[in-house]
Amino acid sequence: MTLRHFVILFLLSLPILLQNCAQVAQPPGGKKDTLAPTLVSSMPAARQLNYTGKSVELEFDEYVNTENIQQKITITPQDSNTFVVKVLPKGLRLNFNRPFQPNTTYTINFSDGIKDITERNIAKDAKIVFSTGPAIDSLYLSGNVVDDESRLPILNFVVGLFAPTDTLPINRKRPAYYARTDSSGNYRIENVKAGQYKVYGFDDKDLNLVNNTPGERVAFRDSVVNLNRNYTDVNMIAFRGYGKPRISRRERTDETLGLELSSGIASYKLLFGKMVPVTSATSTAATSTAASTSATSTTAAPKSTSAVSTAAFSTTATSTSATSTSAVSMTFVPSGDTLVSFLESPKMIRLFRPANRAANDTINMVVMAQDSVGNITELRERVYFSPIKSRAKDRRPLTVQVSPQASDPIDNNLDFKLQFSKPVFRYFTELIVIGPDSTKPYKFTPEELVWSNSFSQLEIKRKTNLKDTLIFRLQKGSFISVQGDTLARYNARYRIAEEDSYGLIAGRVNRPDKNFIVELLDEKYTVVRTAYGATNYSFPRLKPGRYRVRLIIDANGNRKRDIGNVQKGIQPETIIYHPGAEEGGIIPLKQNFELTDIDF
Repeated sequence: MTLRHFVILFLLSLPILLQNCAQVAQPPGGKKDTLAPTLVSSMPAARQLNYTGKSVELEFDEYVNTENIQQKITITPQDSNTFVVKVLPKGLRLNFNRPFQPNTTYTINFSDGIKDITERNIAKDAKIVFSTGPAIDSLYLSGNVVDDESRLPILNFVVGLFAPTDTLPINRKRPAYYARTDSSGNYRIENVKAGQYKVYGFDDKDLNLVNNTPGERVAFRDSVVNLNRNYTDVNMIAFRGYGKPRISRRERTDETLGLELSSGIASYKLLFGKMVPVTSATSTAATSTAASTSATSTTAAPKSTSAVSTAAFSTTATSTSATSTSAVSMTFVPSGDTLVSFLESPKMIRLFRPANRAANDTINMVVMAQDSVGNITELRERVYFSPIKSRAKDRRPLTVQVSPQASDPIDNNLDFKLQFSKPVFRYFTELIVIGPDSTKPYKFTPEELVWSNSFSQLEIKRKTNLKDTLIFRLQKGSFISVQGDTLARYNARYRIAEEDSYGLIAGRVNRPDKNFIVELLDEKYTVVRTAYGATNYSFPRLKPGRYRVRLIIDANGNRKRDIGNVQKGIQPETIIYHPGAEEGGIIPLKQNFELTDIDF
């Protein structure tokens, strides 16, 4: 290698050598650094008055690094003043676009966004408070937030203060002051200016400080807070806000159409047809109202009938006409079309193309989607299927999930739930073999076979005196789907549990409320049993396990639990959990045990 080549190679490698030499790192050996960076100076100084600058700078006692700092910084009160972050070796600087508001106390919190570069210890006291006026606002408001269903504390839940003149502010604007809850659900909003405020809370998963995501939890205080003193114990319960579902995705084949919804629903109905204008001449001033129209179709009956979703729909439009003019109104005209459909999951409605309809034929319909508390949303849809023919192997077969599973011991009062992968068109009771053995199957009456969800769910109930085992067999071809395929053979054997293998949970409700619901839940908050209005309630024949018991105050007497409505200012109906014997309200139940003192 010539000298010239050596010099060129050295110059090319010099930046890499210099970069490695300039890296800051912990020297090898010695004690582990456990000390957090400490704030030594700031601009403006802590609690400085009459600040007129446009930048904020923090300096720590050691080299630091930042992590997602733009998301970690919180500034109260909120305004539209943007800033740029410049990271310094031992701190950082925020350069704001314009001056701060006059006579205002600002709190800038950096949360856990600043850490040392060696052991990533989080900086302590990474917060600065200053005022652009002659005084520091010192009022605060604190409290706790828990989840409505579980009553567990919520982490990172935003609690904000809004002007009392704002109408439903959490959907449209950021709070003036806010704080996020810690792991215990506690929050504290500090350095607040005296005045009147509305208190709202909400999930903020997209970190934009606006409650604009359907289905996020919300919370609110019923009355306006007159903040002329410090407030503590402003506690709130966060419940799932009502978000109108919309069709977010369409899953189309030549045989089926899946309508995926943005939020889950409890049920739906379909109406086939469309709105059309109707013109009528009038000779005097009048108000014209569109006629309500309802369409009703029958649900399939057992044995060789198809499952068709039904709907009733009413639309009214009004227009006013003067003398000798025409009035135009909108009315709904049914088309007479039908489609088999079912709720495949809370967020998916599956429709099936009739054999006599071409894939590209268009069918107009309205989906009446209803959530768990009765809110109904109308969704208009033009239905058509893919013209590309699907391969036979891509078609989903007819399958079934049986509950309880064969591995679980069962009660001799039979209660089976069958969930099919698509609606059933025809079934044969003689091919359903359930009994002590295959030669003595039970014969089921229609009352013992209860269908739901457009013949995709079947519940089988029968009281028996079985003591040992039960044969559960579905012969091949016992069920035929709306697409013509048959269910494969299903075979299971169950063990009948002994009488002394069960337990009992009971108690008394010692409250003045007349309307209430007692619910027994498992460890995962799934409702197992319910009792309505029973002062002395009892849940017998329970499998050994870990349970919870809660009391719901049914304020409106509709025999179900209603969540809140932030738009209407309605709080969710009260839930009271029994404290239980273990942490989290758990009530452990052993076999042959009776717990009769679970009182409220």
